[in-house]
This record gives sequence, C-alpha cells and structure tokens, in this order.
Amino acid sequence: MAGPYLPLKTGARGLKVGLARMPPKAREAEHARLVRELEAHEYRYYVLDDPVVSDAAFDALMQKLRALEAEHPELVTADSPTQRVGGETRPFITKIRREHRMFSLDNAYSPEEMLEFHRRVALGLRDGDTATFTVEPKLDGASIEVIYDSGRLAQATTRGDGAEGEEITPNVRTIRGVPSRIPHTGKLTLRGEVLIFRKDLEKLNAERDAAGLERFANARNAAAGAVRMMDPREVAKRPLRVIFYQAVEGPQVRPTHSETLKWLAELGLPTHLREKVTAWEGVMDAIAAIDRARADYPFETDGAVVKVDSFRQQDVLGATSKFPKWAIAYKFPAERAITTVRSITVQVGRTGALTPVANMDPVELGGTTVSRASLHNADQIRELDVRVGDRVSIQKAGEIIPQVLAVEARSRPPGTEPYEMPKECPVCGTRVVSRVREEGKPEVEATVRCPNRQCPAQVQGRILYFASRPAMAIDHLGESLVDQLVTKGLVKDVADLYDLTAEQLTELERMGKKSAQNVIASIQASRERTLDRLVGGLGIPQVGQVAGRQVAQVAGTLETLLGWSEDELREHIGGIHGFGDKMVDSVVDFLEDEAERAVLKKLLDRNVGRPQPREVVATEGPLLGKSLCVTGVLTRKRDDVHALLRAAGATIHDSVKKDTTYLVAGDKTGKTKLDQAKKYGATVVTEEEMDRLLAGEGLAGA
Repeated sequence: MAGPYLPLKTGARGLKVGLARMPPKAREAEHARLVRELEAHEYRYYVLDDPVVSDAAFDALMQKLRALEAEHPELVTADSPTQRVGGETRPFITKIRREHRMFSLDNAYSPEEMLEFHRRVALGLRDGDTATFTVEPKLDGASIEVIYDSGRLAQATTRGDGAEGEEITPNVRTIRGVPSRIPHTGKLTLRGEVLIFRKDLEKLNAERDAAGLERFANARNAAAGAVRMMDPREVAKRPLRVIFYQAVEGPQVRPTHSETLKWLAELGLPTHLREKVTAWEGVMDAIAAIDRARADYPFETDGAVVKVDSFRQQDVLGATSKFPKWAIAYKFPAERAITTVRSITVQVGRTGALTPVANMDPVELGGTTVSRASLHNADQIRELDVRVGDRVSIQKAGEIIPQVLAVEARSRPPGTEPYEMPKECPVCGTRVVSRVREEGKPEVEATVRCPNRQCPAQVQGRILYFASRPAMAIDHLGESLVDQLVTKGLVKDVADLYDLTAEQLTELERMGKKSAQNVIASIQASRERTLDRLVGGLGIPQVGQVAGRQVAQVAGTLETLLGWSEDELREHIGGIHGFGDKMVDSVVDFLEDEAERAVLKKLLDRNVGRPQPREVVATEGPLLGKSLCVTGVLTRKRDDVHALLRAAGATIHDSVKKDTTYLVAGDKTGKTKLDQAKKYGATVVTEEEMDRLLAGEGLAGA
C-alpha cells in the first residue's frame, strides 16, 4: 500500500528521505490517502468487526502518517487518526445545556406491562392510526450525545441530568469506532451508548492482572468510568466502542427510526441491531429472540427496547416529564446462578442488629462477580435452612443486591448442621438480645441485637451515617479512616469528630498532611449544617431526613429540643402531622436516654447544628390537607420536589403511612413502598401526575 513518493522502508531515516522528496501537493494527497485508508481499516475493525489487515500492517500505516505529520505539522488536523491518542488533560469540567432533552426509558417487567404500553400508544394516536415498532437489544453502558457539524465531530457530552451534560469531546475523539468525519454537510445530533465488548474486557482485565491492578467487575463500570476521565490519554487506553441508537436532529427527510439508522450506517456510523415489527403480536416474539441470542452478542444486555418507528407518531405521543411515551425498555428476569456456601459470617450495624452473610464461591451474575449475599436475619436462615456447604440458587434483588433464593437440599453434604445465630456479638463479645414479640407471634423477633452501644461496629456505623451526604455531608470520612479513628480510641461518638486535629490524623495509615487538612476542614464546615440535617443524622429509629426536618421545625434549636421535659416532648412531637404513637415513642425514648443526651450536649457545646430557619407554612394551595411520600429516582432533586409540595400545602412523609394520600413513585421504586401504598390505600402517582396535582389539575379519570 505504499504511496507513489514514499516507498515502504523500515526505520525513521527511510521515512524522512521519502518525505523530503515529496512536492507540497503530493504530500497533501499522500496525507489524505493515508487518513482515508486508516479510517477505512478502523471502520472494518471497530464497527464491522471484520478486519482485513493485520495489526502490524495497520501500525505500519499509522507510522507513515505520524512521520508525515512530524515533518509537516501544517498537515495535522483535529480529526486525524494520529490525534485519537488524546491530548492534554482537561483543566476543568464544562457543563453543556443541550437543545433537546435526553430522556431515560420507562421499564416493563412482564407481557402484561408491555400490553399496557401498547394500549397507551394506541389511545395516544389519532383515530385509525396504527403503529409499527422496532425492537432492539437494550445497551448497558454510558449514554452520550454526539454532534457533527459540516461533517466533522464538533461536540460530545455525557447524559448528565438529561437537560445538561458534561463536555467530553476530547475523550470521544479517542474512540476509534467514532468517525471524526462523515459525508454529511448539515448538523447532525446523535445519541449513543459507550460500551466495552466482552472480548475486549477479558483482554483489558488480563493486562490489569499482569500490572497488578484491580480487575474491572463488568464492562459497564469500565466504560462509564472512562467516559468522564479528565485525561483523554487515559481514555484512549480503554477499548471503548460506541453504538448510536437515535438521531435527534438532522435527518428530517427520513420518516422513521429504522430508516434513519440505516442511513447512519451508510454514513459509516456504528448503529444498532434492530428488528422492525409491523404488528404488535410480533413484538414479544422479537423480545424472546433477543433473550435467546443475548449470550452471543458481543456486548452485555439485560433487556430489549421497543420504539414506535414513525417520527410523526413519536411527536404525536410526546413524553412525560421523564420518559418518552413512544418507547419502553423490557427487562429480562433477573439472572440466577448456582454456587456453594463456604461460610456464614455476621455483620453488626449501627443499631446493633446482627446480619448474617453467606460467603460463597465466586460466580458471575448480571455482569459482576458475586461472592457474598445477605441472609437478612435469623428467620430467613431458618426458613431457607441455609447451611455451610450447601449449593444455593442466587439472584440480584432489584438487579443490585445479591440474595439467596433457595437451597438445593438434595445435594447437601452429609453431616452439615443447621446454622445458629451467635449468642455473643462477634465484634465486642457482648451477649446478644432479642425482644419478646406480641402475643400470638413467634417468641423472638427476627433481628438479634448487640446491646452494647460502645461496640466498635456500632460506633463506626453511627459515625458513617452521621457523616453521610443526606445528613451532615462530611467529605473524606470513609470507612477505612473511621475504622482507624474508632480502633485507636480517637473517636467514641459523633461529637468527638469535632475535637480531632490534623496532627492526630497524620499519624494514621495512608493519611498525609494535605489529606488530614481536608478531613478537618470538612468536619469543621459541617458545623454550619442546620438542625434538620443533624437530627436526621442521629439515627433515631423511624426518623429519616423528612421526619428530622419536621422535628427541627418544631424545636427550632438543639438547646430547645434538649430543654423539653418528657411531657413537653410528647406534646410537641405528638403534634407533628403524620407522627404516630410509635414514632413519638421512638423520638422521646431517644431524647430521654442519658447516653444519647450526653452526646447531644457535647454537640451543643461544640456549636454543631445551626438553628432551623422557620418555614412559612402554606395556608392554601391545591394540596392543602394532603400528605405525600416521594420515593425512587426523579428528574429533580428530592429537596426541590419537597419544597414544591410544601408550598402547595402538602405534608411530606418519610414512608407510606395510614394517612398518606399519594405515593410519588419515581424510577426504581422499591416493592416495599408500593406494597405499603396498597396496604394503606395511598394513590400511586408518577412525577408527571404529581406536577398535574401541583397545578391543581387533578388526576386523569379522577
């Protein structure tokens, strides 16, 4: 493949001699030819997965291009293949507000939920209008937006919050499957997913093993972490790929999603696998086909995406505040695996609760390596009869937390004994306790507790909870540091944090002077947190951040809260809307406990917890007299949503209670909250329906 003026010679000297003999126009032509040839090979390798030259031949072409550009820097352009190695580190993060919001997808988990989606689509279209659908494997990576302008890659951003993302253009330029130039003259805005293929992850982890580095647990983490790196040169070291799944702006003449993806492929862009289904009856068949074939895909997938194909119909259907109404993700059932329990250990939490944990032979599950699973409590161990040596079936609850489903009792090794919860705390040795339940119920409660509040595990748990972001938000105070602080006796309760010095911290492991100063600065800054954050971080049973805010609003100051007698506490706390007898008892018991009062007085002496600003209570509004619980992932910050609801006259609950009117259920809402809503008769509403309630419009059909 040698050019007319540059014979294939080995070594830099031979290359330079050939370059020196080239006239200017010939150099430009040779540069263009090398760029086109390298781009063609990159397309075949990274997009088609069908290379036609060896790695050595590709490297020789790249060497020629680098030599040419080294001799003639004026030929270098931002989209040259030589520039994919990455430039200088980004000095700061730039936020870009996008013209078209980047939505997430609503999820379905059963054929019945898919039929409900189809019913909504049919109702949303004009009379007599029927939809055609595309069905695609669901990509599990990092979503990005890429803009081409006049045929050149102009900008790339992360998903961010949908409306705004971080600019990552230098990082995306390093991804060889993303062409720097395409044969399109206008502006083209695309959405895609950054992935790492299975085979590439295996190779990457082998290299990390050889270098003594920690392996990546799954391809998604490796890809998502790389996209936002500050140094493009580090990004270039990851075998990243992009699959484009949507065109937002540009191909207006193409009327459907499927035709648009075909056109993008013709431009040389990596696009998605898809099947066009003309009748709804074929949608579930297409989903089943993806499920059967997913083990053969080069990338991980945990579901299928169904989209209305027509752009015109997509516009008619529109979107909620979070999801497009013309698309949905069907999630495959959670993956299960069989493994062996090698031991059962017990963890002690901040409340003293003992939680048994099964330690198992490592097994791949949902793209991650699982070796531990919570057994929750003594009741579950008895119900499942889990024993050391058992073969067990496990799955990820909510696709996140590993849980044991069942024991294969037939394969149980002989001589195993039923597991018994320890009689003593495994951390401090204190004899454990369990309370007597109500009449007619089993003798002991499921949870066994360590009653020693000075147990190091409990102290560590309380400090970490106190320092968490929803509470006092003390940065740099991680598990390792807290473990050292408690073990060495530097901190016995949360108030002791405010007596620490940088000099004390520098004597700890892996704690330099600058790190110590950062920790102390963060601790001191937390003094300015308001009383609600402090109360919410104390770990009072049944009192979270919402209830903590309500207690703080009533008391105003920590001094007032400590100054109330037991009768006054019951009067003030009992008057809070939504506080039942058990919550009142919990708050009163905590504040009347001498040990807890001693810690609170230490906090007061150290000027921790600013007075709570008096909140203006709405006396009118569309939600006056209504109470709401907000859960799941929303498009806005939870505090902002609470503020809107309060301004409309609503009362906010931490959890669903007997008098909760509405449960606002965002993405990834847990089954427990939904079951509570059903139990207490609370109406479950989406974020969009909540907005209608705020506007005084009521619910559809109500």
